[in-house]
Amino acid sequence: MKLRCNLSFALMAVLPLGALAPACSSSPQLATKGQMITCTTDPGTGVVVRCEPGAGSGSGSGGGADTCQDVDADGDGDPHDEASDDDHPHAAGASDDHDNDGIPDDRDCDERAGEDGGHDGLPYDVRPKLASSARPIIDAFAGSDIQPAQIVSVTLEGSTWRLAELQAGTAFVVTQDDCDHAGNRAKGRDRVIVTWKNADQTQSSDHLDIRYCD
Repeated sequence: MKLRCNLSFALMAVLPLGALAPACSSSPQLATKGQMITCTTDPGTGVVVRCEPGAGSGSGSGGGADTCQDVDADGDGDPHDEASDDDHPHAAGASDDHDNDGIPDDRDCDERAGEDGGHDGLPYDVRPKLASSARPIIDAFAGSDIQPAQIVSVTLEGSTWRLAELQAGTAFVVTQDDCDHAGNRAKGRDRVIVTWKNADQTQSSDHLDIRYCD
C-alpha cells in the first residue's frame, strides 16, 4: 500500500514533540464477565478513554454527557470484546439497539469510535512481537482501510514509553523491556489516542492498543 511508503514522512513532518492533543486517562479497573460498565468519553472525539464497573450516576441512563455504557462480555473492564466472547453480534437487535444488549445505540460504547459496532477507524490493537521491527501507528493504518492525509497527534496518557518513536513514525526493535514495562493498560500494553486528517480535511480520532509480545 502507498501508506507504508509515505506515512512516516507525514508523521515526522507534522508532529513536533510538544504538539500534543489533550491527554486521556485510560487505566482499566477490574470488572466481571457480563457486568455493566460505564465509560468516560472524550468530549471532542467521542473516543472511550476510561471505564469503571457499574451503571454510573447523574442525569439519564448511564451518567450523563460524555459517558457511555456497555455489557462487558469478556470481563476485562473495556467495551471491546473478543468476537468469541461477544454474545450480541452487531445488527442483530432492534433498530435503536443493534447489538441487542439492552443499551440504546446512543448510549452504547460499542457505537463509539474504535469499538465493536463497526467503524471506519483504526483496528482495536496491534501486537508487535519480541525482536521484530515495529512501527505500531503506521502498521495499524496499513492494516485498515484508511489512508490519512496527515497525522495530527499521537498521545499516551501517564507514560512516555516509546512515545518519541510513536510520534515520529520511526521503526524500533521490540525488546524484553517492552514486553515487561508497566503500560497504561496492563503489563506490556499501552493505549494511544491517534488523531489524523482525512483527504477531505476533516479530522478523526481513534484509540489503539499496543500489545507488546502478546
